[in-house]
Amino acid sequence: MNEIYDVIIIGGGPAGLTAAIYSARRALKTLVLSTDIGGQISKTTEVENYPGIDLISGMNLAMAFFNQAKKFGAKVHFEEVKSVRKDKGAFEVKTVLKTYSAKSVILAFGKKPRELGVPGEEEFKGKGVTYCATCDAPFFKDKNVAVVGGGNSAIDAAILAASYAKKLYLLHRGAEFRAEQILVDKISKIPAIEVMMETEISSINGDKKVETVILSNNKTLKVDGVIVEVGFSVDRTLIDGLVKIDDKNQVVIDSLQRTSVPGIFAAGDLTETPYKQVVVSAGEAAKAALACFDYIQKLEGKKGIIADWH
Repeated sequence: MNEIYDVIIIGGGPAGLTAAIYSARRALKTLVLSTDIGGQISKTTEVENYPGIDLISGMNLAMAFFNQAKKFGAKVHFEEVKSVRKDKGAFEVKTVLKTYSAKSVILAFGKKPRELGVPGEEEFKGKGVTYCATCDAPFFKDKNVAVVGGGNSAIDAAILAASYAKKLYLLHRGAEFRAEQILVDKISKIPAIEVMMETEISSINGDKKVETVILSNNKTLKVDGVIVEVGFSVDRTLIDGLVKIDDKNQVVIDSLQRTSVPGIFAAGDLTETPYKQVVVSAGEAAKAALACFDYIQKLEGKKGIIADWH
C-alpha cells in the first residue's frame, strides 16, 4: 500500500518551500516534489528586497528556505510530476518514477520562461540562445550579446551579462521599461550597455551557433548570444482540467489560496495574484499551508484552526 502524505507540495521555489516549512511545523506529513531547488530565484544573482535581509544571492536564499523546510521534517524528492488526479477521496500524484497519495495538494511550481517565437530561436537553444543569464553569462566573456526584455529580470540579466561581455544590446519592444527605477538607473552607468527601445528581434541567425539577429527595423546586429528575459508563463499540463484557471493560464484562488477543488491549494507565481515577488510567494504559501492544515483537521472531525484573535 502506498504511503499516504497529509500534503504533497509541487514545486521547490520560495512558494513550495515556504509551504513546506509551515505545513511541517504543523506536524503534517509533508512531501515536496520538484525538479530543482529555488525555481526562478536560484537564477537571480542579487536579492535586495526580501524583508530583513540586506543583500543575498538568489541561490543562497533558496537554500535557506530548503534547509529550514528539511529541519522541520519535510521530505524533498527531486522528481518531475506528470499528473495529479483525485482518487477515492485522496489525491494521486504521479511522477516519472512512482505514484504518491496525499490528503491534499499545494500547487507551487511557478512559471516557465516565455519564448520569443521567432525563426532561429528553437534551432539555436543552447547554441547562443539562453533563458538564464546567471547560468550562461560567463560564456559571453569578451563577446557581443543581446538581452531581450524590459522588466526587472531583463535589467538584472543585462547588468550581470555586461560584466562579462564586450558589448551588450538591451532590446525592449516598449517605449518605457517596466523595471524598478533603481535598476534602470544602474544600466545607464554601464558603458558596455546600449539600450534600444521599441525594438524587437525578427529572427536569430547563424551557422552552428548564433551569429546575428535581425531586428524589427531591419537592422542587423552581430552577436554571439541572445538572453531572453520576456517574462514567464504557467505550464498548464498539470492544471488543465484539474482546477479553474484564468485566461492567462493562472490558477484561480480565493483569499485563503483555495482552488476550485477542495483539498487543492495554490501559491506563488502560478496564481492570479498580479505581483510576482519572492515575499508575495512566501506569504501566499504560508496561507496555503495553514488553510491546508485547517482542511485536514476538519476532514478528521476536528475544529481546525482557531484564529489568534478569537
